[in-house]
Formats: sequence, structure tokens, C-alpha cells
Amino acid sequence: MLAPVFDTRVTRFVSTHERRAAAAVFLLVAICYAGYALHIRGGAGLTGDEPHYLAITQGLLLYHTLDQHSVLYHHDFFSYYPYLMSSHAIHRNGQLFSIHYIGLPVVMLPGFALAGVKGASATLAAGLLLLSILVWRLCRRVAGPAAALATAAVVALSAPFVLNSGAIYPDGLSAAVLLGAFLAAVAGPLTLRRGVLLGVLLAFAPWLHVKLLLAVPAILLVVAIEVWRRRGSPGIKPELRALALAYVLPSLSIGGLSCFNAAVYGNASLTAEYAGSSFVFTDNPLAGLVGQLFSEGAGVLGVAPFFFLCVPGAVGLWRRDRWLAAEIAIVTVPYWLVTLTYRNWWGGDAPPLRFLLPVVAFWVAGVAVLLEDARATLTRCVIVLSVVWTLALSIAVPFAARHGFPVASGHSPLLDVLSGWARLPLAAWMPTFIPQNVGPGAWQQAWLVPVWATGLAILAGAIIKRERYKSPDS
Repeated sequence: MLAPVFDTRVTRFVSTHERRAAAAVFLLVAICYAGYALHIRGGAGLTGDEPHYLAITQGLLLYHTLDQHSVLYHHDFFSYYPYLMSSHAIHRNGQLFSIHYIGLPVVMLPGFALAGVKGASATLAAGLLLLSILVWRLCRRVAGPAAALATAAVVALSAPFVLNSGAIYPDGLSAAVLLGAFLAAVAGPLTLRRGVLLGVLLAFAPWLHVKLLLAVPAILLVVAIEVWRRRGSPGIKPELRALALAYVLPSLSIGGLSCFNAAVYGNASLTAEYAGSSFVFTDNPLAGLVGQLFSEGAGVLGVAPFFFLCVPGAVGLWRRDRWLAAEIAIVTVPYWLVTLTYRNWWGGDAPPLRFLLPVVAFWVAGVAVLLEDARATLTRCVIVLSVVWTLALSIAVPFAARHGFPVASGHSPLLDVLSGWARLPLAAWMPTFIPQNVGPGAWQQAWLVPVWATGLAILAGAIIKRERYKSPDS
């Protein structure tokens, strides 16, 4: 159903056998997401901003208003959150307006109306499933059937994706919106239908979170580049009309968000929800980089080492399809650099790698190239080890404390489970970041950061040196 909209070139060489294999894989993914979101977590143990997003949805459903007074005064939130809850709101004209953007609460509204918090969780799990399918479509552009499906399967079953499937946060849905818009932008000649889809997705993005505004102009630049590359073709005029529509819809949406903020918050700034704060460049990006990569409880090393293959994979993607690699960089790098400057780069009291979902979904295209072209024994061993270790962490999710979310000490409950099974102190070999209410936080065993960084850099360099990537036509 999605293929004709997102990429006709992929559709032409996806066989019936491959479709059946993909259907089987994503059925398994759907079962895992449903099991985690509805049974393992089951809408319980809400933390951080999760109950506040649900409170907006509940206010819209019960009182048809964004004012949080009624939900808080009547304690309606006790149906999903058994503790007293602060408002997370801005006081204006005797009303309480949430500091969170309304895109996610609106998406959850039908599911919440049907089945409460479990219905909202099921809605977001469906969004993660869609994201997993889109990851497969992207990987299939640059790699063969087996490598593309294997990459998408490991990514979809990795702990960050599984844990985010049951979390009430906008990042998984944001990733699906951005990747869907990107695939529509690079799918060949821009038809009117695809232009509308692209415009609608980009128009919705800022209502999920202000940081997505960084990706909206980047994707519009990508689609403009794609149309410019076909400037001499006979069908360029219909493409230009579709391009204009793709530009107009997000522009109108951004203007609408500004008017909405002016009416509700008394401030036309697109960051009015945060009292005008842009949340950009608030901390040291180097600290964010180190944390996102090496922190035991919230970094790649401790929850999904398979994603480290994105580093050598990026070189393979560049050699395979330089246009696509450059376009992915245009969309993801600015967004990623901003997430590094957040004081809570680990995503707060939330699933690990929450902030990285919108970029990892793009970057794993290079991993698919690496899997397809792996020839050296070292490369194959690293791939197998990273896959086994990543899936082992996912298997530990049902047995982990806090449903797999990082604990207050900064330790990974997933590693604690594996340590018990293996009877080895696995966490002792990894640096740990401890979030604190005041300041950016503190590190334990920080000396392990340069050790891991050096070792992984040498390993990535060795893989790049040993591999010879094929062109698409070879």
C-alpha cells in the first residue's frame, strides 16, 4: 500500500517472495510491539512527560479544551497515573495551557477514546511499526532483499525501538513523519499525489515538536534538489506545480502554529510552549556526543551496539549512492547536532536513544550496504557480534526493572539482566552517566570513554579499509 506512494523504483524489483518474507518479519515486529506496549508495560509506570501528554488528550476528550484545570482539579488523570501530578503548564488569563505541543495528544485521541492509555499506547506502537516498514523501504533503495530486510528487522527489534513502542513520547512518530516525507521527496518524479503527501507530513511535523522545524526546510531542500536534477525532462512543469504545493502546505502550517501560540500563550514565537526558549545550544555538544554514544543506560553502547555499524556503513553508502548519502546528511546532521546540545540529551526519564530515533532511522541505510557487501572475516564477525548483543539486550526487556527504562543511577537494567544470566559484571566495563536535577550530571568510570572510543574507531577504520563496496549496477 505504501510502496506506490513512497518509491515506485523500489516497487518494481520487490518480488512476491520478498513481500511475503517482509510481511512475516513485520508481523513478528507487530507482535513484539503489541506485547510490550499492551502487556509488559501495559500503560503502567508512566514517567517524565508521559502523563502530561495524556492529560492534554484527556482534556480534549472530556472537556473539549486545552485548559488543564479540569483534568487536574477532578483528578481525572488517576485513571492512568496514580500520583498527584504537577501542571507542566503556563498560566494565562486564569487558564493552564500545557508546555507540550499538541500534535501527539491529537494523534492519540481516537485510541485513548476507545481504550484509554492502552489505546494511546497501541496507536504509538502502530507508529513505530510504520517507521520500521519505512526503514526497510529506505534500506531497499540501496541494498538487496536479504540485507535490507535483515537490517530493518534488527533495527525494529532493537531495545530502543521496542521500548519506544510503549512510550508516550513524540520521537517515534516524529521519525516516521520525517522518514516518510524524505522517501516521498526522493522517490522519483514528483507527482501531485506525492507532493500533497510530502506537504501534509511536513506541515504536521512542527506540531509534534519545535525541533522538527530543523528538518522541514532540509527535506524541502532535498526535494528541490531532486526536481532540479530532472530540470530537462519533459514532465518538469507538473513537478514544479507539485513542488510549489509541497512548499506551501508547511509554510501555512508554520504560520498557523505561530497564530495558535499567539492566541493560546500570548506569544507568536514557535517556541512559546517553552516560554520562548529555543532549547538550542544550551549545553556542551561534546558532552552530548559522548553521552549518546557511550553512556551505559542511555547510549548506543549500552542498549543497541548494532547502531555503531552506521559509522563504517556511512562510507559504504557514500560509495554506493553519493546523492542519497548527501541528502540524508542534509536532513539528519543539523537535527542531530541540536539534540547534542540539550541538557537532557539522554531523553530525560524516557526510553534510551529517544532523541536519536529520527536520525538512526535514516543512518541505518548505510548498515544495509555494509551487510550486503561484507567480505572480510573481521567485518562479518563484528556484524554477527553486534546483532547477537543487540538482540540479547532486547530479549532482556521483559525481565528488566522499570520495563527497560534507565534507572536513576544511570545503569542499564537490560545490562543488569544479562549480567545475571552470564554471571559476569558487564556494567563494570562501561562508563555510566548519572542524570541530576541540577547541572548536566556526573560520570562514573569516565576513563572508559576514551578506551571505548579508541577501540571502536580502530575497529571502524579496519572495516572500512578491508571492504570494497559495490556500485548498484555491479
